[in-house]
Amino acid sequence: MSPITHMLASWTVADLFRLDSRNRTLVTLCGALPDLDGIGILFDLSARIIGKPDSSFYTLFHHSLLHGLPAAILIPGLLALFAGRRLLVFSIGFLVYHLHLLFDLLGARGITPDDIWPVPYLAPFSDRLTLVWSHQWPLNSWINVVFTLALLVYIFYRAVKSGYSPVGLFHKKADAAFTATLQTRWQRFSPKK
Repeated sequence: MSPITHMLASWTVADLFRLDSRNRTLVTLCGALPDLDGIGILFDLSARIIGKPDSSFYTLFHHSLLHGLPAAILIPGLLALFAGRRLLVFSIGFLVYHLHLLFDLLGARGITPDDIWPVPYLAPFSDRLTLVWSHQWPLNSWINVVFTLALLVYIFYRAVKSGYSPVGLFHKKADAAFTATLQTRWQRFSPKK
C-alpha cells in the first residue's frame, strides 16, 4: 500500500487506543517508517535525470531493510523511548508495524501480475522466512483506494468529534484550523436538536 495509507492506518489504530497526541504520533511513525527503505527511489530518479546508469537502489533495498522482524522490534523500541507509556507504545507500535507488513503482503504488487512484492520477514539478516502471496493486488487497485477512503471517513469523523486529526502530526495550528473547519461544516449539515 502507499506510504500515505500506511500512515493513515497507523494513526487510526493509535486513535482507536485513544492515545494522547505524543504517543499517537510515535505509534503512527511505527507504521509509516518501514517505507524509509524505499528512499532509494530518489537516488534512482536522480541518476536517471542526470544521465547516470541506473543504480537500482529502490529494487535492492525496498522491502529488504525495514520490512522484517528485526526492524519491527527496533523501530517501536527506539520510538517507545520517547513515549509517556513506553510499554503500551512499543506494543501498539509493534502491532501497526506488522499491519504495515500485512498490508504490503496483500496489496503492494506492481502493475503486472508477476511484479509481486515479497515480505522477507527476517531481513536484512536472512531471506529464509520470505512471505509471498500470489494473489497480491496492485498498489493502485480499487481495494487500496476504497480502504484509503474508509480511513479518511473515519479520520474526518474523529476530527469532528475529537478536534484532532493526522494533520496534527505535521502542524498543530494547521490541525486546529482543519478540525475547526470540519466541525463548522458538520454543524451546518447536522440536524438541529
